[in-house]
Amino acid sequence: MKYHKFPPRRILVPSDMSAASSVALAFARVLQDRFEASVHVLHAQHFDLPPYFSSGQMDNLTHELKKSKKAATDYLRREAATALGRTPEVSIVDRPPAEAILEATTRLEADLLIMGTHGRRGAERIWLGSVAERILRESPSPVLAVRQTARPGLFRSILCPVNFTDVAQEALDYALEIAAAIQAPLTVLHALEEGKPARTLPLIKDQLRQHCDVEEVVVQGSAAKTILEAARNRKPDLIVIGAERKVSHFGGFFSSTTERVMQWAEAPLLVVPKEPLQQPGSDAGVPRKP
Repeated sequence: MKYHKFPPRRILVPSDMSAASSVALAFARVLQDRFEASVHVLHAQHFDLPPYFSSGQMDNLTHELKKSKKAATDYLRREAATALGRTPEVSIVDRPPAEAILEATTRLEADLLIMGTHGRRGAERIWLGSVAERILRESPSPVLAVRQTARPGLFRSILCPVNFTDVAQEALDYALEIAAAIQAPLTVLHALEEGKPARTLPLIKDQLRQHCDVEEVVVQGSAAKTILEAARNRKPDLIVIGAERKVSHFGGFFSSTTERVMQWAEAPLLVVPKEPLQQPGSDAGVPRKP
């Protein structure tokens, strides 16, 4: 039984109460209404009290923060209910955003995270922002990143780049499940780097091929450039890519190809992590309770 499945049963939408978060909620509604998924909306607010505050000042500020938490909860519940057409589960937590989101993903057993990004690129913003970057890098569940300018709707065409790694196969399997579930055509793209021999594309399960339209394309050129050109020319509604990570003395990071696609692709981007390995005596990979 696969750990990552589509359609999702439980969607987590982190919200900073911005316009970008509103777009994420709009995408969540599409999947909620189509597949009867439940949606949980999370807002993390965290404020470190200055060490020079007196005990009285700390008590006063703590009291004000509790009041603001209640106001934030009421506001978020109203805004989310309007966006989703029903009242969702809402959480306001006092933790740094990235830590809160990752913890909630595991605790809630979320099948999918949907995050809004502000759409700034290049020198205006390093990658997608520190919170989104960490979530995409560490999330155990697939993450759908949507720019603030994205138009919410059910995906009509899907692009999935592959490079014959295990994580690319995970992304391909997930993309096939999406295409079959929503009857969207899927383009499977392999960039053939100069000097590398041509290879057969990954095996696509016959039972999935029967339920969706799949086009397999091999293009000569660098991976990142080829993927971005295909995205500009084909204008897919969704790009599904594997979270190809590398490790250094400074911690984990994405490959240069993955990072460039994440930074410059205009279409909503769904990042699929590698399946967790089942350890002896663990229940990793075991189907979760419905």
